[in-house]
Amino acid sequence: MLVVSGLLLAAPAAAQGEAAAAPEETLSAAAPSASPEDASALPGMAPAPRETKEVKAEPPSVISAEWQFLTSRAGSVDEDVLEMLLEGLGDWVATNPENSGAAEAQYLKAALRAKLGDPKGAMTDLLRHFYEYPGASSAELAQKLFQETVEKKGDKKLKPALLELGASSETGDTPARLAMMLQRVSAQAGQFLYAPLLREYRDFFRRYPGFAGGDMLNLALADLHRANGEYLAARLAYEKTIELYPASPLIARTKVSLAATLADNLKDYDGAIAAYQDIAAAFPGTEEAWTAYSRLPALTERRDKFALAVEIHEKIIALYPDREEAYASFKAEARVLREELKNPAAAIAVLGRLADKYKGERAIEALFLAAEIARKDLKDMAAEVPLYDRIVAEYPADPQAPRALFSAGEAYEKAKSYEKARDYYSAVAGKYSDDPLAKKAQKRMDGLLAK
Repeated sequence: MLVVSGLLLAAPAAAQGEAAAAPEETLSAAAPSASPEDASALPGMAPAPRETKEVKAEPPSVISAEWQFLTSRAGSVDEDVLEMLLEGLGDWVATNPENSGAAEAQYLKAALRAKLGDPKGAMTDLLRHFYEYPGASSAELAQKLFQETVEKKGDKKLKPALLELGASSETGDTPARLAMMLQRVSAQAGQFLYAPLLREYRDFFRRYPGFAGGDMLNLALADLHRANGEYLAARLAYEKTIELYPASPLIARTKVSLAATLADNLKDYDGAIAAYQDIAAAFPGTEEAWTAYSRLPALTERRDKFALAVEIHEKIIALYPDREEAYASFKAEARVLREELKNPAAAIAVLGRLADKYKGERAIEALFLAAEIARKDLKDMAAEVPLYDRIVAEYPADPQAPRALFSAGEAYEKAKSYEKARDYYSAVAGKYSDDPLAKKAQKRMDGLLAK
């Protein structure tokens, strides 16, 4: 029996039985030996001649001998020794995962980690014990150590989740159970157990390179990296998932996560634009495509790709006409055309289309803005006034109608078309006599009588 941190661990029964049941593996009593008690074996002493009978003996099983070697020294108080033993145990379990002593070796790994002050590593080793070896004889000891470690060293907010994770699942074969463990722990305690979890992922991929759920696990690993702020590692993991599993049903989500990592975390805006464009083209009509379109306008403007921004807005308007974002795209496209591409005429045309689609206040606002662009940017009264006329024609009862008439009158007055100006002012004063602009229009009209 072995004592580790106050817990008892017996050497694997199979390993013991194997040694006892295989007499050919034990050395004959007549076999030559050299020990400190044998003076002839000491340095500088020639061995005394003796007659021996040649015996052909097989060495003990290397697997069981190594296990006995590791366990016989696990009670050491020398931390350097324990560190080396821990490494050896890890190699032993990795090499012999199906051995009847592997569960106890996995438990011993956890116990040594706890003894060496690595509670997170201990918890992760124990979680693997529960999922890989359900029903093992060491399960009770493992559960006791797990609960003690969680209570003493676990994050207070995570204690319920950690204890729940400790309830192993016996569903499926070993790789399925381990994959389930990795996903569950990553999702519920991934930041807390990040470093030891990475070790478990690496071990799993080495052990099961052809695992059918590899896409799912690679994606989980990428998400784990990103949640822990390891953005370059996350990017590489997302890219690996995409390249290794191009037909995966998770590929769209993976590409969206990659694009978001590039845009939000690595600030690789050009890379993000390319990634989102790929998503929009590859998955039309999906929620992922919409996510791509919703992110692209801001990114393209950030990189001064204004023509592309206009193109994206046009696609949003065409593909998602009933979404609220289509209205925002009309406005944003007009702004980009006017301010960035210096194309006010095109901006006016977009605002006209907005007024065709959205009635009421939104249409009136767009038409007033279009009139402003015609006045300030184009200095084209012939383009400006018809926009006011359209407001009055389509919304004669709207409170903005008298403002439109008054603005048209001002435009003609400025152009010294006084008769036209008087007509518009007269319409304000006559049709909208209760409006505050009526008195002002009357004064303007009176002032024009002499002109």
